[in-house]
Order: sequence, then C-alpha cells, then structure tokens
Amino acid sequence: MSNTSRFWLFRAFLVCLLPLMACQTPSSLPKGRIRLNLKNEPPTLDPRKGGDVISSHMHFLLFEGLVRLNADYSITMAQAESFERSSEGTVYTFKLRDTFWSNGMPVVAQDFETAWKAMLDPAFPCPNAHLLYTIKNAEAAKKGDVPLSAVGIEAKDSKTFVITLDKPVPYFLELISFCVFFPVCSQVDKAYPDWAYNAGEHFVSNGPFVLKAWKHNDELVATKNPLYWDGEKTRPEEIHFSMVGDEMTALHLFEKGQLDMIGDPISSLPLDALAELKKKWGVQKYPVGGTTLISFNVENPPFNNVKIRKALSFALHRTDLVQNITQTEELPALNMVPPILKGGRNRAFFADAEDLLAKELLKEGLEEEGIDKKDLNTLTYYYSISDKNHKIAQAIQQQWKEILGIEVKLESLEFKVLMDKLCKRDYSFAQTLWVAQYNDPMNILERFKYKTNVKNYPQWFHPEYVQLLERSFYEEGQVRAATLEEAEELFLSEMPVCPIYHWDMNYIAQPTLTDVKMSPIGDLVFNALSIQDKNHSSK
Repeated sequence: MSNTSRFWLFRAFLVCLLPLMACQTPSSLPKGRIRLNLKNEPPTLDPRKGGDVISSHMHFLLFEGLVRLNADYSITMAQAESFERSSEGTVYTFKLRDTFWSNGMPVVAQDFETAWKAMLDPAFPCPNAHLLYTIKNAEAAKKGDVPLSAVGIEAKDSKTFVITLDKPVPYFLELISFCVFFPVCSQVDKAYPDWAYNAGEHFVSNGPFVLKAWKHNDELVATKNPLYWDGEKTRPEEIHFSMVGDEMTALHLFEKGQLDMIGDPISSLPLDALAELKKKWGVQKYPVGGTTLISFNVENPPFNNVKIRKALSFALHRTDLVQNITQTEELPALNMVPPILKGGRNRAFFADAEDLLAKELLKEGLEEEGIDKKDLNTLTYYYSISDKNHKIAQAIQQQWKEILGIEVKLESLEFKVLMDKLCKRDYSFAQTLWVAQYNDPMNILERFKYKTNVKNYPQWFHPEYVQLLERSFYEEGQVRAATLEEAEELFLSEMPVCPIYHWDMNYIAQPTLTDVKMSPIGDLVFNALSIQDKNHSSK
C-alpha cells in the first residue's frame, strides 16, 4: 500500500474515532486511566522551543525522535529502524520506519530536516539550539554566518536522513535521544504556525500519546496514540494531568485517591509532610542527572573574585542541608557532574563544610577587592518560588551568617522571571539547577565552553577548559573520562558555580500504580505506567 493510500485510510479511521473520544463521560473513562499532577503549565508543547523540565516531559509524552534513551541507560531505535556511521565517525545515515503522525500522514525525513534547520534559523526561538552545534556549520548558521543550506542536515529521500558532524562525537546517539531533536509535522507547521498552543485537529504528534484536551493552567489530557508504531507496549489508555501548584493541595488530592502519584519529576512533595509521608506511604527515590546549585555572575563584583566565590561555597554544610532541610538525603555535590552521568564515579574535588578555609579565603578576597563584609549584605540572592527552594535559601543564608558573618538578602521569583535574569546576566548570585538532557558528562560541561551559551549563566570562560573538551571528542573510554574529569577539576578550581546537591527523584504512588520508571536524565517513562486495579475510576 502506498503512503498516500495509508494516509487516506487513517484519516477515515480518525474521523470515526475522534467523535467517540470527545463524547466520553466520567463514567465511561478508559479503565487504564492514570492521574498525575504538573506543578505548573508547560510553557510550550513544541519540542523545538522547549527549555524547561515540564515542557520536556510533555514532549517525551507526545513526540518521538530517531532513537530512544531507556531506563536501563541503553539506546534503542525509535522512529529510525537502523543507522550507519562512516568510518571516520562524522556521517550518520538513518533509515526511518514506516511511522505516522497522529493525523495519518507519514513521518518523513523531511520532517526531521525542517525541524532541525528551523531551530538553527537565527530568528527562531530555541533555548537548546546549542545542542545541535556538533553538526557541521550548525553554530555558524545560528549566528547568521552561513545559510541553512550549508548545515550538515539532509533528507536524501523520505526515508533517508543524513547528518554530517564537524568531528566525531562519542555521545551522538545519546545526544539525539533528547526531545529537542524530535520532529514536528512540517506540513502542519507550515499551514498552521500556532498548532502547538492548543489541543485540536492541528495538534499533530508522533509519540506514544496524543493530546486530547488542554485547558490552560488547569488540566491536560493525553490518550494512547492508535497510530504509534510501538503501541503494543504503551499501557495507559489515558493520562490526565491536573495543574495544581500548591504542594499541600496536591497531597490532599492524592490522599483522597484522586491522584495516582505525586512528587518528582513533574510535581513536588511538601517538605513539612515528608516525615509522615515516609511512614505512611514510603517515599520512593531514584537518582538522576540533576543538581541544585548556586550560580555566580563572575563578570560583576564581588564575584569576579575567585576567593570570594570559593569562600561562600566552602562555608556550606551540604550534608546538613540534605539531612535536615530537604529531608531526603540526596548526595552532597562535591563535584560538578552528577555521578549517574559518569558511570557512578563520585570523585570529590573539594571538601564539605570547610569553615576555617572559607573564612580565610573571604578575608583575602575582600582585601583584594578593597571592600568590607558589610558590603556583601547589600547583595540579593535569588531563587525560584517553592517551599523547598525557600527553605534551602534560608538555611544557606543562616550558614553564611554563622560562619562568615554576612547576611545576604533573599528574594524569591517566579521560575520564568529567574530564568530571564540568569539568561540576561541580570543578577549577582542565584540558586538554580541543571538537569541533564542526554546521558553523558558533556551535557553539563559544554554549557561553559563559551560565554555566548545562553546556559552559561556565570559568563565563565577558560581557554584550557575549551582545549580539554575539544580533545575529548577524539578519545574514548577511560581516556576520555579522565580528560573530562580534568576539565571538571579546572572548572571547580575557579568555582563559577557552587554545587549544593545532586538530585534524587522523590515520589509517592498509590499501591495500584506500578512500573514507575525513569531515565538517567529524569524523564518519567509514561508508556510503561500501569494500573493494577482496572476498576478504579475518577472520584
């Protein structure tokens, strides 16, 4: 059967199917319905434009790329059925499966080419465009120095997609498993540029689920995609996402049986209730490649002084923070790269709670800058609004007061506002985070290769650091791992950021919810979720 024939057959199928889906009542909801909560509205459902954690989860829910990162760290084929790599390791040729968009149109190589090149258009808003910069001429195109036609991305035909790299990239398959590399339907995107803002006939996806409903800042509903190529392995018939930002309200809904799971990675557990939750439900933990940290703006006084940056870092008592504040005993971050991205290696590059050294460094740094301790009290320490972030910030403020004799100001901001300040470098220091987007140390390290990277919030640069990262592209195994750790050591010797702790995903789930799995980068594997009690329904 030709692709055209398949298209019209599936269009006819959908015409019959969609009215049935739209007419469902609560009593006729799918038995395989799972109820989850998002802590905030996803800013975008267009995978090319995402830059936040919640949007990324929705992209993994609704879309799929060439390959897939699994919970067991393996990479398997997804929209592609096979690939070949050239002998020099710089050309990848992918052959696509016979897969379809949710409107019945075939997924073609041109969809990938158009989506990837759109992200490299200088005028296109793409926070993660830098992830494509290993591709030949990609960075130059984003800067407007070469035309998009010069980029090493080409659809040879509808089933053949060829990518040419600047140099060998040992982690390339891990890289393109991230959702920024997912395609969008080029024909729909061209005809309906606003397709990603609302549910409806123009919202077209190719992943395990399709978007059934989206009431902004209220709820989002996804149903099993009948056209997904691997649909037999997709267990939930429907996933209903509420959008309750208040942690105690979400907990109340969970305890009433109206949510099947709360907590990381898509919502939060209230800190004040953790002790009781551990006893009653048993909080589940899963290590992932995320870190809570402090970013210093190294271009602005006083944090242009490395000794002052180190003083504030060494004065932190990280073990106390994870035992008494977060209460979930995460791994204190005495390094830059989460160990899960380094095969479990957890080398410490500095010690926790170095009070005497911190005091000495602060004294020397202040003398070099010609300022007094009281001048630091005028600085504002930003953090994003949440109960956990607020308590961490307060605890850090108190530790600095007791150990260093300074008392900085605290100011909480909406997450979007904080990100805007960080990206515009409109801050002195701020509590923030990073979450790995692919399973390799380079995802953390490459952010600080150049000042122009939007995620290089400190504006830090070191030519030797760049040389080490460049060298690692031509190395493999333990040799490459050693080079990357050398770069990590150099970075932390100047402390442009202060790591606090590496993340565990902490959640509680109803006994009926099974097979909760997460990838190393902290993405919930939605299509693996299962409800044991097939008779449970919305309350």
